[in-house]
Amino acid sequence: MQEITEAIQVIASDKQALKMKSLSVYNPKKVANILYLFCTGSSQTRLVKKYGYDRSTIVNVLTDYADHLGKFKELSGRIASRNYLNIASLEEDLIEQVRERMENDPGMEVSFRDLKEISIAKANAAREALTARGEATSITEERKVVTQDDYEDTIKAAKERIAKAKQAQVEEVIDVED
Repeated sequence: MQEITEAIQVIASDKQALKMKSLSVYNPKKVANILYLFCTGSSQTRLVKKYGYDRSTIVNVLTDYADHLGKFKELSGRIASRNYLNIASLEEDLIEQVRERMENDPGMEVSFRDLKEISIAKANAAREALTARGEATSITEERKVVTQDDYEDTIKAAKERIAKAKQAQVEEVIDVED
């Protein structure tokens, strides 16, 4: 947040010098919150639906801070990774305690639901860590589009190569007398 705050101060002073209206000048906390949420993996749609921000406000803020977003995302990636490791450690501790209780309390019944919530939290933390670091969240297939002209050019080139090959065979034939 300190790096975000520093960037906001720089942008706000630039906007003030140009006498431009800017959310960075009038409500820097709101800008900081939008940048923080976005850099920790929240999408624009989530910022609109869950946090109630206006989409044009989000776009304006992200545009103003486009040069800073990479640095913010790197920092938030480290924070998200730390959170993931803390949750993974907590999960290990819980598993160990459940294991001890199972060994010492023969009447204890254990089900998968006992670890479900922490496992979900761990999975969410892992996803947020990958998103914050800029890892791919989905794979997209890219197909090359071939036009009819491309197809016809390829056929024409192939026919020319075949004709040249046939011509070369005819020219290389040597008559041998018996």
